[in-house]
Amino acid sequence: MVYYLNEIEQKFLTFTLRQTARLNPVPEELRGWNWHSPPLKPYYDVKLPMYLICSNYCPTSRDCYLTIVKKLRGEENFWIKLGKAIHDAVANAIREARRLRFDSSPKMDGNEAIDRAVKLIWDFTISACKSAYLRAKAEQPYANEDDVILTSIPFFVEHRMDGSMLGCSGLISVDCYDYLRNIVFDLKLGEFSERSKLYTTGYALVLESIYEIPVDIGCSVNVTFYEDRLGVVKNLYYIDANLRSWWIEERDRKAEIIYREKDPGKAENCSSSCIFKAFCL
Repeated sequence: MVYYLNEIEQKFLTFTLRQTARLNPVPEELRGWNWHSPPLKPYYDVKLPMYLICSNYCPTSRDCYLTIVKKLRGEENFWIKLGKAIHDAVANAIREARRLRFDSSPKMDGNEAIDRAVKLIWDFTISACKSAYLRAKAEQPYANEDDVILTSIPFFVEHRMDGSMLGCSGLISVDCYDYLRNIVFDLKLGEFSERSKLYTTGYALVLESIYEIPVDIGCSVNVTFYEDRLGVVKNLYYIDANLRSWWIEERDRKAEIIYREKDPGKAENCSSSCIFKAFCL
């Protein structure tokens, strides 16, 4: 399943990332529970959605200006619709598995390509959850049903949080939080990029601001589809001081655009998949 670690990933987590976090701990001022003090304290009284803080769809960040200041809505393209469908499929499959409904089916979109991708990732997720559940049940013969489910499928999916203390919107939805291993996950279509780490960094900071527990490990899960099969690549990393500082810089930079209501201008090289492309012609 997209959020279960394989043996190699588990060893990397235990013998590399955990030790790195212990030897090079995050400074207290960069922990989410210090939201009321600089540098985490928002410089501007602006609330931004997490995706606007972390994304780089527009090189000039004009998407932030168009979304918040001009209140424009971009046109959803195929990739946006596919991404939403995949997120929903994974989250709903895990919810169904936690109810022991392993024979349930996903909700279909009506688009052949999207439905094919949804079915692939649904079956993959359900199968992995069922396998983990049956293994835990066999290894814990005296545990009650709730204990088996909670330990074999230890995921909060689409967990709703209030990010306002950190200058985020009041409703943040984290793709997945593994509460046993204390890992925050972000699910993405396509190839991995360093910027993907900003999403888990932001989620970790919000989790820390609310629950006051350290969240040091992030994982970007990248999914690709090849006709009748799918590929899943996980990148585990330590959410260190550099990532946290980068996230703060992006938040403050984009919040300034919104606060001053100054159009940053059109990008010279717009992405062909930009949902705001029509407004920059």
